[in-house]
Amino acid sequence: MKRLCMLVGVLVLGCQGLGLSPRPPAVGGVTMARDTFVAPQAVLRVRWSRPLVLKQAFFAYNPQEFATPGLSPDGQTVYVGSSAKVFYALRHRDGEVLWQRPLRGGLASEPLYVPAGEASSEPLLLIGDDDGALTALAPATGEVRWTAQLSGPIRTQPTVAGGVVYTTTTAGRIYAHKLGTGKWIWQYERETPDGFAIRGGSGALVHGGRVYVGFPDGYLGCLQADNGELQWTRQLSGNATRFTDVDSTPVLVGDTLYVSCFASGVYALAVKDGSTRWRYDLDAAGQLAAEPSGERIYAASATQGLVALDAKGRLLWQQSPSKQGELSAPLLWGRYVLLNAVSSGLLIIDSASGELVQAFNPGQGASARPTASPSEVYMLSNVGVFFALSRG
Repeated sequence: MKRLCMLVGVLVLGCQGLGLSPRPPAVGGVTMARDTFVAPQAVLRVRWSRPLVLKQAFFAYNPQEFATPGLSPDGQTVYVGSSAKVFYALRHRDGEVLWQRPLRGGLASEPLYVPAGEASSEPLLLIGDDDGALTALAPATGEVRWTAQLSGPIRTQPTVAGGVVYTTTTAGRIYAHKLGTGKWIWQYERETPDGFAIRGGSGALVHGGRVYVGFPDGYLGCLQADNGELQWTRQLSGNATRFTDVDSTPVLVGDTLYVSCFASGVYALAVKDGSTRWRYDLDAAGQLAAEPSGERIYAASATQGLVALDAKGRLLWQQSPSKQGELSAPLLWGRYVLLNAVSSGLLIIDSASGELVQAFNPGQGASARPTASPSEVYMLSNVGVFFALSRG
């Protein structure tokens, strides 16, 4: 299946610093960022950076990197890969390489650190690559514990529950493997639609013995966690015939599932049977995040920017950065919402007002979601430079 990526921008190598500029104007109730907008507030500053992709392909006029970094539970180690097919463990304070591991395929997903005791006496680090390999590593050394071969690129973070790891691929499949050994348990797949689809995919949500996952054909599925038996499906794409992807990982708050479909917008569904509680019509809807209280839901759109909705699906605010292009999944970080824009890099938005308070362009933007600890933010730029940023 062909994968469509919206590529925006011109080739700019290097890193632009942080600066100050007036606050952006409001137009029709929507806050617009200036083309050269940098920051009215110094929320973050660059602490260190490390190049992970040392050589760009000669045809990479608009390169993109989709790997999201991961953190150890104590925050002392940062784990990250890239299209260069090498996975790194970096020391958080200075970026020193603790170990590195070659991969069969490039990395466009997020690793998962599984503490000891979940299924074995040692912790595991789970990573999925574009070659379809799901690999369990020893977090301290990078030694391979087991590898399982899946069909299709892995672009999402694995999910672990009850000693089982659930992994999705862009081929419209979800797999269940034993966490301790990598032994296959079951898999479920839906027919991949012909024509174009959107880059990305839905990760798995496991709750109450069931697995909830979206598929490229516009359906959300509910499966039995122990055997993969289908419980129910819900079509979200309506009458759309292309770009029907349900690429957002479902988010559960109380008894409500929040999920988005590129063709039709953001949904609040009953977790029991998938019935609709409300829908917000959002063009090119992508990944979303929800406050633990469920009071606000934040959804990214490739054409409309970032929207904040209340628990009843009403628009609270909309932030539409100029020339944004693709947006990463939003990340809630204290009072801020963080996300990357393919054309401009990291955007820091006030979650209460929707005001864009700071932007950081690392050179040719960024595509993958950033990762954060309470005091630091980590991100990979589209030219393969990895950044650690601290509170300013």
